[in-house]
Amino acid sequence: MDSGVFWELKANDVSHVISWHDVSIPEMGNYRVWVHALGTELLRDFLDQPKNRVSVRMQFNIAGVEVQSLGKSFPVVSNAEKVARLAVANLQKDAPTQAIKGSLFRGLPFSKIEDAHNKCLQACRAKIEEELSKPLRIAKSDTVPTVTLKAGRSGSVIERTFHNALEIASTKADSIAIAKMYSEFCIAGTSNIVKKICIDLGVESKNVYAALRVARSQGWLSASGKGKSGGTLTREGEKAFKELDGELTLTRWLSRSKGGLK
Repeated sequence: MDSGVFWELKANDVSHVISWHDVSIPEMGNYRVWVHALGTELLRDFLDQPKNRVSVRMQFNIAGVEVQSLGKSFPVVSNAEKVARLAVANLQKDAPTQAIKGSLFRGLPFSKIEDAHNKCLQACRAKIEEELSKPLRIAKSDTVPTVTLKAGRSGSVIERTFHNALEIASTKADSIAIAKMYSEFCIAGTSNIVKKICIDLGVESKNVYAALRVARSQGWLSASGKGKSGGTLTREGEKAFKELDGELTLTRWLSRSKGGLK
C-alpha cells in the first residue's frame, strides 16, 4: 500500500495533516483513502530542530476519511489537488472530540446515504429543468447552486414539492408497477435490481421493498425462498398489471425522474 502525506502549519492555531493511501482490492478495483487530521499544538513542535531533526510530538485527531474510487491506475497527487484539499481542510477550525474508529464505518447507514444521494440528484435535475424554463440570463455569480433537502419538516416550498413527488406509496397500483419492473430486471439477469430501480425512478429503497412485499402478498410476484431475492410476475400479476394501469404508472414515474417534475 503506497502512502503519502502533506500538511499546513499555523502558529497558535490548528495544524492540518492530510495523508493518502492507495489500496488495490481484488475484483473490486483501485481506491485511494484520504485521511484528514487536526493538531492543536504550537508550530514549534512541528519544525526542524537542531541537527536537522524533526519533532512530531503533536497529538493529532482524525477529522475525516474519504474513499476515492479510481480507474485502472493510481494517478499522481498533483500540487493543485493538495492546495484544494488543504483549503477545504482549513474550513474546519476545531479538532474533533471523538476519534474515528472502524466501528463507525460498520454503523454508517450507507444504503440510506445512497438513497439520499439519489434523491438529491433528482432534485438537482428538477431544479435545472425549472430554471431552464425561464428566460435565459447570463450573469456572474460566486454562489454555488445548491438544493438542500432537510430531514423532517421544513418550510421550504421546493423541498416539500420534491418530497411529495418522489414518494411512492405502497398501494396496489404502485406495487404492481414496481413488481413488473423488478420482474423484467430479473429476467434480464440484472444485478443490484433494487438499487437500479431506485436510480431509474428516483425513489428510496424502503419504498421498493414495501411494494415488493405487497406484490408477493397478493400473489403477483413469485418468491425465490425466504430471505432470497428474485422473482417474476405470476399470471395473476400480469393480469393485475393491466387492470391497474401499471404501464401508465411506470410511464409517469420514468417521465418524472427524467425531469418531468415542475
